[in-house]
Parts: sequence; structure tokens; C-alpha cells
Amino acid sequence: MTYTEIPSCYNVGGTTIEVKMVERCDDNCVGMSLTCSGYIEIAEKYNKDRLQSASSKKNTFYHELVHTILDTMGETELNNNERFVNCFAGFLTEAMSKAVFLNEDEKQ
Repeated sequence: MTYTEIPSCYNVGGTTIEVKMVERCDDNCVGMSLTCSGYIEIAEKYNKDRLQSASSKKNTFYHELVHTILDTMGETELNNNERFVNCFAGFLTEAMSKAVFLNEDEKQ
């Protein structure tokens, strides 16, 4: 996976969310979301100096995307349920990784 597979920004509920690749996140997390601040972070390193793999970064992106959506929806209980967010993000990552898109010539 390359960084080009992770957008540099996206919109949720009228808010632009910037995607920042950082060396580390607070508390050695692999990612974090700050919806009201308008960004998410994806860490290169976590838990001492372990490197996050490319596929893990992609899953982390979708995990944080789910957090920003739930936060914007005001779904505090679901947003704080890491088991739910992990599971949902895992399915979303898999779906988007296997998605086939039509190019402009194929659209009718």
C-alpha cells in the first residue's frame, strides 16, 4: 500500500478532515481522530519503535474515519466502543480493498 491509497483529506458532515502521517501519536496509538480540530493522525511508529505496516495504516485510516463519522453523528456510545469501531473498520477496509471501480470510459 502506498500513501496514495489513503486520501490527504475527506469531508464528514460539512467538516473537512485532514489526514496527517505522523511519526507517533499520543500514547503510542497507531492512530487518532480529532473531528472538531479537523484532522486524523496515522502513526509510522507505535509501542516503542515498532513500525506500522502499510496494510495496518490503511486499516487505521478506516478506523479513524469511522470514529469521525460516529462523532459527527453524535453517537458517543458507539464511538467509544472500540470493539464495534474495530470490527466495522475491518469490514470497511476489506470492502474497499477488494472494490472494483469503473473508469470513465466504462461508465454509461
